[in-house]
Amino acid sequence: MASNNIGKTFEQEFKECVPPDYYLYRLKDDTSGFYGVSNPCDYILFRSPYLFLVELKTHKGKSIPIAKIRPNQIQGMEKATQYEGVYGGFLINFRELEETYYITVQDVIQFTQTEERKSIPVEWCRDHGVKIEQKKKRVRYSYDLESWLRRYYGKSV
Repeated sequence: MASNNIGKTFEQEFKECVPPDYYLYRLKDDTSGFYGVSNPCDYILFRSPYLFLVELKTHKGKSIPIAKIRPNQIQGMEKATQYEGVYGGFLINFRELEETYYITVQDVIQFTQTEERKSIPVEWCRDHGVKIEQKKKRVRYSYDLESWLRRYYGKSV
């Protein structure tokens, strides 16, 4: 794992924290739509009866530019979430603040339609997202994904 690719490090940390009873699949991604590949998300996460489309974003600073979220990601996730049991959203990691939030695609759509900003501030994520607790392990992080997923399944995950 190259230390200069923070996004790949975040992906690796995410994969290591997915509970073992979930199916996790990484969609093929050829450089943001180059060669015709244009996926709505990075990962498909499944445990019956729910399917999650998850796009991972890590960003330095206190807000993430909306330009970092591709229109096809919003459109693809919005379309998929029309089906019962399908959820879509963004796992946004604010590196400098050491904070990570899950934001639904519906909340991102609402933000883009009602706010005049060109970036989503961490304050908005704190108010509208689900905070994913994280612990630093020397250099890398572990994320408490079970507490986020428990919201969908009740107490037993």
